Amino acid sequence: MPRDLNKAGGVEQVAELTPIQLPIGTVHMVDPGGSFILIQSSRFLPVEPGTPIVTVSTNGIETAQLVGSSARKGQFITADIKSGRPGVGDRAVMTHVPKVDEPASNPLIQGSHPDIQVLE
Repeated sequence: MPRDLNKAGGVEQVAELTPIQLPIGTVHMVDPGGSFILIQSSRFLPVEPGTPIVTVSTNGIETAQLVGSSARKGQFITADIKSGRPGVGDRAVMTHVPKVDEPASNPLIQGSHPDIQVLE
């Protein structure tokens, strides 16, 4: 589990970071060769290459384990299939490990990503 060392009063403290599961969208297309999928997301999420992603069927059963890819076009995110058989319509969920210096543990909160704008 990722850790960050902080010094407080000359004593090192280790801040344990708890990973959180964030829904990122639904499976839009599965490559016929079975090597990647397209995830349609209704919002911009910073999905870094190598991010662990799982797909879950409508009845709540995990269908595949994936790894986030660097390819992204608009609302579509690509992920490489590591194992399993994802299906069109499955929900995609990523594991996010918050950084100690993040203002909030949720990357969707206003101001935590430079590409997110709030119109009032």
